[in-house]
Amino acid sequence: MDPKDTKTGKGVFITVGTTAFDSLIEALLVPTIIAQLSELGYDEIRVQYGKGKYVYDAAFTPELKDMVNETGISIGGFEYEDSVKITEFIKDADLIISHAGSGTILDALRYQKAIIVVPNESLMDNHQAELAKEMSKQKYVIRGKLDKIATHIAQAQTYGFRHFPRTGSKTFVELLEDEIEKAEKDKIDPTPVNKNKATYHQRRYKDCDDWTDMGPEPCGRCFIL
Repeated sequence: MDPKDTKTGKGVFITVGTTAFDSLIEALLVPTIIAQLSELGYDEIRVQYGKGKYVYDAAFTPELKDMVNETGISIGGFEYEDSVKITEFIKDADLIISHAGSGTILDALRYQKAIIVVPNESLMDNHQAELAKEMSKQKYVIRGKLDKIATHIAQAQTYGFRHFPRTGSKTFVELLEDEIEKAEKDKIDPTPVNKNKATYHQRRYKDCDDWTDMGPEPCGRCFIL
């Protein structure tokens, strides 16, 4: 039977966000994964490859092209799109495989999509691993690893994902925003000159970036740590 005759019209959206995540593209655009996705009924793959266009292009080896022809699966890629278009891709897909970007996670949960989140471990001062870990604990996402992508894809087909309600409580959004805010603050190294002082503020501007005892209230030019 021609594989094109057995398709169910399911789609996969792969996204790396605005940073380079070449290893995620390399892990997914291989013949074994394409064959697996085809067997599971997926017939379209969209890849947002960000800064990794050369990696995306290089993935189309003769072996991959043969597998694409054999399965009839459609693969298309692009560098970036505006947030509205990305949301449309998420709405259209049945499976999301993503870096641990908060916007992608929120959209996937809002539209009740299966999502595999693979943190980009190469990023410095990166909160992605912590975010993915916490979301997976609550079964909102599958926390993925590059060397277990095939296992995660199989798991996603029957996984009992929790989803963010399309209407109602804002609790999840508020919690997620709190986690992101904490992660951003963790990127800053608070190293005060005198640790005996109770309160320290770091100024935002280059001309006053020393640690200074400002008392309990920050000035308008500073933020509290």
